[in-house]
Formats: sequence, structure tokens, C-alpha cells
Amino acid sequence: MSAWSALVPAVDALQPHVVAVALIGARLVPVAFLCPLLGGSHAPTHVKLGLVLTLAVFLHVAAGVGVPPGAANAFDFVGIAFKEVLLGTTLGLIASLPFDAARMGGRFIDLFRGSSAEAALPMAGTREAATGDALYHLLLALAATGVVMPLTLGALFKSYTLAPLGTFIHSEAVGLQAATLVGGAFATGLAIGAPIAGASLAVDAGLGLASRAAPGMNLQDTGAPLRILGGGAIVWLAIGLLAARLQDFAGTTPDAVHALLALGK
Repeated sequence: MSAWSALVPAVDALQPHVVAVALIGARLVPVAFLCPLLGGSHAPTHVKLGLVLTLAVFLHVAAGVGVPPGAANAFDFVGIAFKEVLLGTTLGLIASLPFDAARMGGRFIDLFRGSSAEAALPMAGTREAATGDALYHLLLALAATGVVMPLTLGALFKSYTLAPLGTFIHSEAVGLQAATLVGGAFATGLAIGAPIAGASLAVDAGLGLASRAAPGMNLQDTGAPLRILGGGAIVWLAIGLLAARLQDFAGTTPDAVHALLALGK
């Protein structure tokens, strides 16, 4: 009994720290599973959970993020944790939008080039569009080695100041803002694929006019190779512009996170 009596004060002293780390991690876990910068779908689960635990302990110890006043009992803790998971899911979706835009743009390019079937070959080992996968990994490399990752992490850390634990409210304005950001990601993806789509349509138009001018020429089998080769050449020549456009869109993530958090107060 004496040993247990000596252990009780230590448990009581650790309880606020454990609760704080758990609530901080409840916001970070969805972000780690959704945002490629913190692991996304490619990193193993134990790596993502270890990163979340490390960041949660850092925010609690170094940044002073503590237990909210409302977490008085287990029911309050569950309610606050649920709100934090919802907020983390929203933040993770916003942080992953630039990478989704890169994939959408690449799939749009491959759709018009007519090379989407290349990824479905048995030897390829993936059903991902080749250009979409390439742009996704290119943006991930640029973001991880540039200023995008520290800015995104800074916005995520600042979210605990702009929206302390358990205070964020998912209102109609938050939903409309999130829908606007998703629309921006779609627009960026379409803008990336628009030049290649225009070139592919120009090839089809040129071949159509040539067929009308010279009916004896068999040009029906030359359209697909021209679209694939021409579209690939345009992507190769404009890869710097595509990467810059995607990196600029990824750089707007911190401002988007801050604007969303301001609407949820």
C-alpha cells in the first residue's frame, strides 16, 4: 500500500502532460496520414505515428501547448479529441491539395496524350498515370528541400495559437472556404494540363485538315504517336514552368490554413 501511495502523486503529476500530448496528437495524426510532407500514404504507419508523437511532445514541452480548461473528465476529453481529429482532417486535406493538383494535372496531360494506358501494363506495376506520378514526386521533392515544408510546418504549429485545443468550430463559412480551396486545386490541375491539351487538339485538327486536303493519304494511325511524342516533348520542355506553378500553389498553403482557422473561431 505504501508503494502505491507513493506512485499516486507521480501519476497525478503526469496526467496533464499525457492528456495534452494526446490532444495535440489528435490534430496531428490526420495531417500525417493525409499530407505527403509528413508521410502521407507512402511512409509506414509506425514512422508517421512516431513523428506525430515527437511533434506533440515538442509542442507541449517547448511551445507550451497545454490541457484546455474544458478537459475536466473523460467525457470532455473524448469530445475535445473528436473536434481535434476533425480539425486535423481538414488541415491535412488542405495541406495535400497542391499534391492532388499535381496528380490531376498529370492525369489530364496523359488523358489528352492518349498514353494513360501505359500505366496499366502488367510490367509497369502501377495503375497511376505516368505524368501524374512524376509531377507528384517532383513537387514533393521541391517542397521537402525548399521553403514549402518549413512554411507548412510553421502554419501547422501556429494553428495551436490561432485555434487552441478544443476551440475550433466547423461552421458553414469553414466549409465554403474549404470548397473554394478544393476548386483552386482543380483549377491549378487544369491549368497545368491545358497547354498539352491544346497541342493534342491542334494535332487532331491538323491531321483532319490534311485528310480532307489529301483523301488518299492514310493518316488515321499517325495521330496517337504524334500526340504522345509531341505532348511528351512539351512536358519535357515546360517541366520548369510546371514545377514553378505547382510550387507557387504549394506556397499558398500556410495562408490558406490561417484563413481557415480564422473562420473557425
